Amino acid sequence: MTLTIKDGSEVHEFFEEERHRCEVRQVIKWRVQDRNKAMEYLQDVAKKRGQDAADRLRKDSAEQWDRKNRGLQGDWK
Repeated sequence: MTLTIKDGSEVHEFFEEERHRCEVRQVIKWRVQDRNKAMEYLQDVAKKRGQDAADRLRKDSAEQWDRKNRGLQGDWK
């Protein structure tokens, strides 16, 4: 399935989901290093991509954290 993203370009659904998972893992890495950095990034996402995008990223990051994901490459639980 092809998705049209905000800027009008089209991407395959798989690639968008993988991009999201990579972003979640990065937020988790920042949380391990410095919780403030992760929180600042989520605030930036809300400003640039909207609150819904930030909420999804926050929710999925918290869910993965609870499942003991610590941001290792390719890890998704």
